[in-house]
Parts: sequence; C-alpha cells; structure tokens
Amino acid sequence: HWVETYALVADELGEERRARWQAGLTLAYDGIAAQLANGRVHNIPTWDGMATYRAGQLFDRADWRAAGEAMIHLAVKEQMPGGYWLEHHGPTPSYNTVYVHAIGLYYYFSGDDSVLPALERATDFHIRYTYPDGRLVETIDGRVKYHDRVNVHGWSAFSLFPQGRRYVNFLFDHWLADRRAHPLPHLTYNQTTGGPKIASGEYGLSARLAPLLQHYDGPNGQTDEESIPQEQPVYRIHDPEHAILHRKDGWFVCLSGVVTPVVESRWGQDRQSYLSIWHEETGLLVGGGNAKDQPQLSTFAVGAGETLRYIPTTAHLATEADKDQVTLGYDTTTCTVEVSIENAQQILITFSGPAESTSALGQLPLKVNPGTPLQSATGASYPTEQTKLDLDADTVGGWLQHGRWRIHMPPESRLLWPVAPFNPYAADGAGPLEEAAAVLVAPLGAAPVTVTLEIVAA
Repeated sequence: HWVETYALVADELGEERRARWQAGLTLAYDGIAAQLANGRVHNIPTWDGMATYRAGQLFDRADWRAAGEAMIHLAVKEQMPGGYWLEHHGPTPSYNTVYVHAIGLYYYFSGDDSVLPALERATDFHIRYTYPDGRLVETIDGRVKYHDRVNVHGWSAFSLFPQGRRYVNFLFDHWLADRRAHPLPHLTYNQTTGGPKIASGEYGLSARLAPLLQHYDGPNGQTDEESIPQEQPVYRIHDPEHAILHRKDGWFVCLSGVVTPVVESRWGQDRQSYLSIWHEETGLLVGGGNAKDQPQLSTFAVGAGETLRYIPTTAHLATEADKDQVTLGYDTTTCTVEVSIENAQQILITFSGPAESTSALGQLPLKVNPGTPLQSATGASYPTEQTKLDLDADTVGGWLQHGRWRIHMPPESRLLWPVAPFNPYAADGAGPLEEAAAVLVAPLGAAPVTVTLEIVAA
C-alpha cells in the first residue's frame, strides 16, 4: 500500500519530500528483497513478493523485480490442486484470499500469464467455500473463526475469469447491502466485563478494494460472466477429502472432511468442529469455526480424562438422497454426524456414537447474539450477557429458542453458555463474547441421537 501510495502522489510531493519517500522505500525493499531469498512460501512473503516486484517497476530496480517474480513463482508452484495454499497442514479460506490478492496484482503489474492457472483454481476454490450471503465458509479453516462480513481480498484476481466476474458482482452486492445497513464510519464492539470495547472500525473505502477501480477484466479485456452456484436455490458440491456443501430449502450445510496433525503454534487451530449450518433468514446458526485445546467445541468428544479424544485422525464423507454425513475416526473409535434437510423450517442432525461401550458426546455449537435472551418451552427466559448457563432438557421443557432458531433438545442433553473460543491475538487466549457459542451436549449410547433445529416465525 505504501508503494501504490507513492505511485499516486510522487509527482505532487516536491523534491525534498519525494527524496524522503524514496529513501524510506529503498531501505524497506532492499531488506524485503533479501528476506525473499529464504524461499519460504507463506501469505506474507507472497504479498511481499508482489509488492517488491511493483517497487522494482517504480524504482527501475531489476533485482527487486527478479526477487518478487521468483517469490510469486515459488508460491504458484506450492499451490495445492484444489486451489489453496497449505497453512498448518490444510486449507484456510480466509488467508487464502491474501495469496490470491497478491498474485492477482502481480499479474496485472507484470502480465505474467504463467500465474493464471493458479488464480483460476483459487477462484473456483473460493466460489465453493462461500456462503449464499457472501461470507467465507469457516468449517474447513485451520486458522480463522467465522466472520460476519464479506471478505474484500482478491476481487481483481477473481475478475480475470468469467465465473470470477460474476462472483465479484455477487460479493459486491452483499458488501454494498452491509454498507447500507451500517453506514460509514462503522464500528464494531466486543462486550467485556468492563463494558463495550471497540473491536474494529471502517472509515472509508478499504485499500483492499481500491485495486478493483483499476483492475477488473479478463487477460484480454473480457467482461463476459458465467453463473456461480450461489445463484441456484439447490446445489450440492462434494469436494473429495475436503467437504460436502449442500444448499436446499433456504438451508446451507457444510460438513468438513479435513483431517490434519495437531500443530503446536498458537496460530494454528485444532480441526475438531466438522459441521456448519446456515439459513437464509438468520445467517450462520451452527458452527463458527475450529478452536485450540478446547474439547467442548469439538463435534465429538470420546472418552474422558487422560483417554479423552476430540481431534479425529480420519474422516469419510458420504451423501445419500437428502442426507449428508461425515464419519470421524478417533484412533480405533468411529462416530458419525448426519444432516438431513427436511423442509424450509426444519433440519435434523443425528449423532451416532461408537459401537463399543466407550463414553462419547455429540456436540453442537450454536450462534448466539449476546444480549438476546434464550426462551424455553416452560416460558422461562435466560440472559445471554456474561451469565453462565447450564440448562438440561427437562428444565427447559424440551426446547430453547433464540431469535428465529429453536433447538429441540434430546433427553439428557444440556446447553452450555458461553463457551468462548481461543483467541491467538489475546495474551491470555480469551475470546470475545461475540465469538462464543451455546453448545448443545448430548451423551451418546447404542442408539443414534437426533437433534431438531427449526426456524420459527418472526
């Protein structure tokens, strides 16, 4: 962004100020170019490779251009066939957009056609892993939780391809709707014990969107478009070894099939939450992403104490008629979660535990808006600020409702609130209340346990 700012204002700076900019940028990119020689493929070096190439153009430095080009080519070589780059052994749709953004801008600066196949694969990947409201699907992400906003990285890169151009228009429509609902400046807050604190702010056009004003077309200026799945009311995508994505009757379900080793880094999450459910009238209902050292946020918890297992070692995805399922292996024990879209109001989630007499729990993390109470079948109301809740099915009369969703609780099940995820950006790892889940916990026995989730009238 500093390089592009310089390109825009250099002629207006005057000699003395321009010299200071040139000295600062030269110092920076001499250092960055030297670091790129390490050859480490990651989203940050990929971004630096693009910026170093661009700086080499503006400052007529062939060595910078060569360093940037080499880094981009290395990143392209490391892309997985499915259109993503590995981080902590698996895909991360959120950070994948950083690679796409960087390589896309490199293409526009360089005209290097060799990167186009990688960008097309990445475009297809991101189209697959986007909710019908433009949000990124978090279920397979090994780094980032769900964010209720449209990601604006990579749009120029997507626009290089017919499906990508339709995808950009789709994303823009949802982004614009968000801006109309939340006019700038728009601040978001986290609720803490000390009161609300600013979490983020938007004050104007994002620098990530600015390239779209200059770079939006195909390699030869094409503007034609092709349809994307999000335009269809019904579709199912089975991405082998990655996920099943199914839209029908206003519902959207993602079942993950990604299994990776546990990583020690605080920036890599445990892949333990294998189901997300979204509805067109409510947004995300179930899921929210993976966590770190938190068995209470896993799809299954097998055993207890020292024998507790909640991170699977195998996964098998399967579809049948209107049912989708993933069978997860925990060493020698297997558990299955199956999802069936019944109609526009109801969806069934069925947990099947191990055949042997091993204790196991099926768990469902539900999205809650802090401040909106939970209502029970008995007429009782439960606050959802900082109040801790542990509610059993009998006490609430069999179901709980929050806004538009109602969960029918199986016998012996409980609902726990709040279960906040690990936050790697906080020194103590404490996650904000806005990212917390209300977790339905159901003991599993010989018979499958079915949970009914429904949308109720406003």
